[in-house]
Amino acid sequence: MDFSEFGENIRDFFSQRQKALLISSILGIFFLAALLAIVFIPQKKDVPNATFRSEPLEADQELLFPQGVSIPQEYAVSRQTEDKWSDSQVHEWLTLPDQEAVKKLSAANDSLIKSITEAAP
Repeated sequence: MDFSEFGENIRDFFSQRQKALLISSILGIFFLAALLAIVFIPQKKDVPNATFRSEPLEADQELLFPQGVSIPQEYAVSRQTEDKWSDSQVHEWLTLPDQEAVKKLSAANDSLIKSITEAAP
């Protein structure tokens, strides 16, 4: 038997039985995947249940707490706030805008609103 004839016989075999070869190769791949899964997936091992002591735990040394940040005595952690500001607080912390600043703010807001409404469909 010649090698060329042997190759021709193999080509004829594969060309005539394509569907059977496809099904058998898919089954072979599934079988191989199942075999690998069985071999490499670890089996569940029996873990012994934890046993708990019935007697309470007794410390043999005193517990040591970590040192925290020391707060000076004069430091106020919280304070009582008043319902209203006094006149001196209003003058210290609040500045009333003049008419020119209000007009500039109004113009800036109007231009922003106009650009938004122009872009709307």
